[in-house]
Order: sequence, then structure tokens, then C-alpha cells
Amino acid sequence: MTVALFTAIYYGLGFSVYPKASYEPLNVVANMLMLRVDIDLVMWSMKAEVAATPLIVLCVWLFLRHGAVVVIGLAVTLFGLAFVGQFSKAIGDDTNLALLFAFPVGILVHFIGRDIAKKMSHVALAVGAIASIVLFCGCAFFKPTGTWPLLVQCLSAATLVMLIAGRPEAALFAPLDHAVVRFYGRISYSFYLLHPLTLWTAGRLTDFAMARYEAIPVTLVAIAVFVASVIAATPLAWLCWKCVEMPAMDLLRSRPASVGGVPLGVRTGD
Repeated sequence: MTVALFTAIYYGLGFSVYPKASYEPLNVVANMLMLRVDIDLVMWSMKAEVAATPLIVLCVWLFLRHGAVVVIGLAVTLFGLAFVGQFSKAIGDDTNLALLFAFPVGILVHFIGRDIAKKMSHVALAVGAIASIVLFCGCAFFKPTGTWPLLVQCLSAATLVMLIAGRPEAALFAPLDHAVVRFYGRISYSFYLLHPLTLWTAGRLTDFAMARYEAIPVTLVAIAVFVASVIAATPLAWLCWKCVEMPAMDLLRSRPASVGGVPLGVRTGD
């Protein structure tokens, strides 16, 4: 649906977010199948996630059969392979597979993260959460796509998710229960996929404001443009979540929980 929307805008208005994008019919289909991602570049992460599906299933099986040590060993092996260019670009230059080591880490968080979080003191919880945020954001000041910064981002994000999921009652995480935060949490992936549509407008607004209102600090201009772009992307993201994501998830939940003992999905409450 995202690719279809980008394509409709291109043929209807002649607007393309990325100058190198091709809207030839076969290339549009290739983007829909996530074989290429030149129409919406941020879809590279979805392409990597689809490629990692067998790895996720394997990690679950390994943990249930052999425990955490084997999954940790697999994560370490994949991290070593992240330094090999042929491996990281194995499914195309538009997708970085160096991040595959993060998927076993996510499986470990799922199975043992809650137990670890529940054993932590309030001080350790606060220090861990704040340190995770600082480290994750701090990587942006270095080489964000470097292998070592990716490891720091992976571990800090995994730690934060572990703490939030394992200790949701902590006062530190109370802001996450705010209605606005939960709303953007629900539409966040559609927002992520669709927000490039606002980047062109945001850039033009920034240029216009800086040329027209030279006395206004650049920081204020950037904040104003950021708010405007969020407001513009939100309705589109909500519609995609409501009309595409939710029906697909409802369809999954209507299916049997397993076939032949193989789990197909997880039913959760609201």
C-alpha cells in the first residue's frame, strides 16, 4: 500500500521523493515485493526483517531446545559476519544485513528479559533506562552505520525494551501510558514508512523560513518545520494503520493459533 501510494502521487502529481526512483511497472512490483526499495528508501528495514524471518524462527527453536547459550553464540557469530561486506550486502546494496545479530538478541529479551528486569532495583532500573537512551542517541554523533555503533544501539535498545516490558509499573515509564504517546505508538510503523512524503515540503519550508525570517534562530525554524511535518504525516499514518494494519492483524487473529503444533501467531489483549 505504501508503494502504491507513492506511485499514485508520482503519476498524479509528478512528484517523486527520491530522484533515482523508478516508477516503471516492473520496478513498482519489485518494490511491493521488497526485492527493491528505491521508491521508499526507508523500506530497507522491512526488507531486512522479511529476510530475517527464518532466523527468528530458528532462534526460537534453538532457545526452546538448547537454551540461551546457543542463541548467544549465534548472535556473536552474526556480529562477526557483520564486518564482512559481502555478507552485509548479500541481498542488495539497498539493505544492510549487518544488523542480523540484533534478532537473536531480541529473542533473548523475549524469553529472559522480564525475569532480569524484575530482579533489578529501582535505582538500577532508572540508571539502565537513562543510560540506554543516552547511548542510543549518542551513536548519532559517531558513524551511525558502523558495526560497533550498531552493536551499542542494539544492546541499548534491547535493554530499554526489556525494562519497559518487564517493569511497566515503574514510575519512570508512566509517560508511555499517555494517550498521545500510545496513539503514536500504534501508528508508528505506518508513520515511519510514510514520513518521507513530508521531507520535501519540510526542506522547502526550512529554506523559505530561513530566507524570509533571518532574525529567527535556525533551531526554532527546525522545530516549527518538524512539528508541521509531524502534523502532515499523522492523518496519513493513522489511515494506513486503521485500514491496512488493523485488518491484517484481525485476519491473523481469526486464524487457528497453530497448525500441527507450529505457532502461527500470538493473541494479545488490547
